[in-house]
Amino acid sequence: MKIILKSNQLIDGTGSDPIKKSNLVIEKDKIIKISSDEQLTDEDLNNAEVIELKNGTILPGFIEMHSHIHCSAQTDAYEHITTESNETFLLRGSKAVRDTLASGVTTMRDLGSRNEVVFPIKDAISKNIIPGPRLLAAGTPITTTGGHCNMFGTEANTSDDVVKAIRNQFKLGADHIKIMSTGGGFTPGTNIRAPQYPEETLADAVKDADRLGLKISSHCHATSGIRNCVKAGIHNLIHCSWVSEDPNETFDYDINLVEEIVDKGIYVDPTLALPHLNRLRGGQKKKTKTIMDPEKRLEILRDMWDRGVKFVTGMDSGMANANFGDFAYIPEVMVNGMGITPMEAITCATKTSSECLGLEKEIGTLEPGKTADVIIVEGDPLKDIKSLHNVNTIISKGNIIKKSGNLLI
Repeated sequence: MKIILKSNQLIDGTGSDPIKKSNLVIEKDKIIKISSDEQLTDEDLNNAEVIELKNGTILPGFIEMHSHIHCSAQTDAYEHITTESNETFLLRGSKAVRDTLASGVTTMRDLGSRNEVVFPIKDAISKNIIPGPRLLAAGTPITTTGGHCNMFGTEANTSDDVVKAIRNQFKLGADHIKIMSTGGGFTPGTNIRAPQYPEETLADAVKDADRLGLKISSHCHATSGIRNCVKAGIHNLIHCSWVSEDPNETFDYDINLVEEIVDKGIYVDPTLALPHLNRLRGGQKKKTKTIMDPEKRLEILRDMWDRGVKFVTGMDSGMANANFGDFAYIPEVMVNGMGITPMEAITCATKTSSECLGLEKEIGTLEPGKTADVIIVEGDPLKDIKSLHNVNTIISKGNIIKKSGNLLI
């Protein structure tokens, strides 16, 4: 099957200037050609299905770096997590991956769902039993006894326990590992201002994960927990909130530690759209410990960006108010909150996120030979980043998921 996408411009995900009056040719599941109208040949057009949006923009499919597919995203998400059955979680997860794909996300990383849920759903997607994006799974997150997300995590306290948990997730087919290195606002009784694991335990985890070819993402709010992660060589920091241990202070931002993050090439997923959605949708039923002063946090994130930190695009979807079709809010807040350019935000959502996953040779940019994960949005996101909400056409692994505004799954 051959498909030609035609639109006003193409943004390839590399950060380069857009290609005007562009065409992208797909054969089977690969991109085979990118051209202007003048370079499109009769051979290209022969037996091809042409999908055109004259005033649109062709882009790589989005990459969602932080989801929990068994969670409800409703204001009482915590109650659902602690009371529902695995059968209900499977149904929620099946709907979550469909909604995510329908929003233009063609690659999705789950950073903590029950093993009995996420691995069957990943398998069902790969076998075309249910529609969904390319799904990378951690399975259950690793946490301390009674620690953050213990209600669906693997509780492990010592280095030996943590290494055993990593090996078990590897045995089940995990694509990466999630460790809770500090407390979290979602889990009652945990402390966002304190670490859950010492540096030595995290270093042992990294060593064993490296041996198995796995990367570790670590939930970290407190600066002390961030420090332990950076010193241990954790691959990807989640939230990275710089919360002070002093209850009288909000932040403890450490510029020297930022420089070490840059030097080590550690990726950061700041989940910066979630506070915006909580404000937009009126909070959540269970009162959680929240980080105050969101404007100051955006200032800190911008300073990290200016110092060279590599940001990836995770929503924390499934948590209260973070719906599985909400991805476009992430680049929107990066532009309107952090103040980076639309092109920079798009690059984070595509190329940089693919590099964090180690999949940059397959996805993340539009180049001949790469997998055909492609979307067309209405309008020009370089002029209005909110255009990314208006996904007109979706191609996932060469398959048409949405065509000219009509969802086909």
